[in-house]
Amino acid sequence: MTKIPILFTICGLFTVTVTHAQQTLSLHGVVQQAQQQSPSYYKARSSALNSLYAYKYYVSGRRPQLKLEATNNSSFLGNIESIRQPDGTYAFSRSSYSSTFTSLVADQIVPFTGGQLSVATNLQRNDVFDPTSAVSYLSTPFSVSYAQPMLLYNPYRWDARIRPLLYEESKKQYVEALENTGLQASGYFFDALMAQQQELILQQNVDNTDTLYRISKGRFELGKIAENELLQIELNLLNARNNLEQSTLNKEIAYRQLTQFLSLPKGTSVQVSLPDTIPSLQIPLDVAQREAQDNRQAVLSFRRQRLEAEQEVAEARGNNSYQLNLSANFGQARQGNSFKNAYGGGNLQQNQLLVVGLSIPIIDWGKARNRIRQAKANQELVEVDIQQQERNFEQEIYLQTQQFNIQRKLLESAAKADTIAKQRYEITKQRYYIGKISITDLNLAQQEKNQANQNYINALRSFWTSYYTVRLLTLYDFEKSQKIKYEFAEK
Repeated sequence: MTKIPILFTICGLFTVTVTHAQQTLSLHGVVQQAQQQSPSYYKARSSALNSLYAYKYYVSGRRPQLKLEATNNSSFLGNIESIRQPDGTYAFSRSSYSSTFTSLVADQIVPFTGGQLSVATNLQRNDVFDPTSAVSYLSTPFSVSYAQPMLLYNPYRWDARIRPLLYEESKKQYVEALENTGLQASGYFFDALMAQQQELILQQNVDNTDTLYRISKGRFELGKIAENELLQIELNLLNARNNLEQSTLNKEIAYRQLTQFLSLPKGTSVQVSLPDTIPSLQIPLDVAQREAQDNRQAVLSFRRQRLEAEQEVAEARGNNSYQLNLSANFGQARQGNSFKNAYGGGNLQQNQLLVVGLSIPIIDWGKARNRIRQAKANQELVEVDIQQQERNFEQEIYLQTQQFNIQRKLLESAAKADTIAKQRYEITKQRYYIGKISITDLNLAQQEKNQANQNYINALRSFWTSYYTVRLLTLYDFEKSQKIKYEFAEK
């Protein structure tokens, strides 16, 4: 009877162990997870999908549109209307009727002119119920119409130049967003790593100080050291324990921020590992600048902003109060008292319509001229701003590339200093054990060891931050010598 509860207890302990198994996260693993499951990834993906559908909406709008239209105007219960009589007088008459109009229309925008071409076929049926009973049909088997709202400005031509740029920008922006996510993930990773290393250092300090305190207490009892030195070591031990508790809290906060950024399940236990490999590469400035020009969204943005400024000038010139509108229609119609006669009997009658509208301002007090001047002034302002952004763009590439190229040397120096400081501390500690140096010298060696380790972690962080920053600025993987691309599936 007792075996079943014991079995359930063992299974429960095993489940808890598996559920809370600690994950060891590497830098590249953190970056990869962030680019696949973090909230920043989903935000970037949603933005990219939004731009994709907006572009598809634009493309579909430039293709032929086929639509069916139907209207009905009826008065089945009777309607009293004022009817003009042959002698010119008016009389009220009651009538009951139904009028139905159905049309199938195909529209196509003409990008070169900005007009709209339409091909249609329609049928109209009229039913009169009172005072007489009659049915009539009017069919238009085929009609062609063209409408040109304005000849001086064509918005579709500008859309054809700007919309594709916007879409290309969105694709590059998606890559930049994921690279920026990787940069942010590296920041959270090194926050956790620095907190983890700080706790490890402080734990070592507590262990070493506790050992020194026990040894010093024995030496004090033998009269080999003064009470003041023993009290100093005891105070160091208390401070080390307090610092350890604070560092443990800081580590847990850093861990939680990292797991939250990665959208890991609540309660996931993690630790981070030191990056074991450092890419050995130098980034040529000309390659970085070339790839940035080819890959960055900002470059397309500069081109688009210039086009939009040109569009504003063209629109100001087109909408300068000189209006010339054109509308033309050509078709054939047939009428009859039955559906068959409306399409097969009687003579076809041609419908032709041409409407030309012209508006010429005589006095506008310089309204159109000043609107054009305003658009040109804005174009000049946009150009100055873009040129400044281009200079900042090139300067940022230059500085970050040079910064990365020196980070490896700085990292190597920091690693060597960390090793030397650890060796010096061990030697100083042994010398203190045999009474060759004072506690002050030992404390100084310990502080230098801690500082050297912190400097090494900072140098490691600076190297990888610079590495991911250069990737973000160029959208180029210099380790694999290929452009950075990320694909996503539509919903």
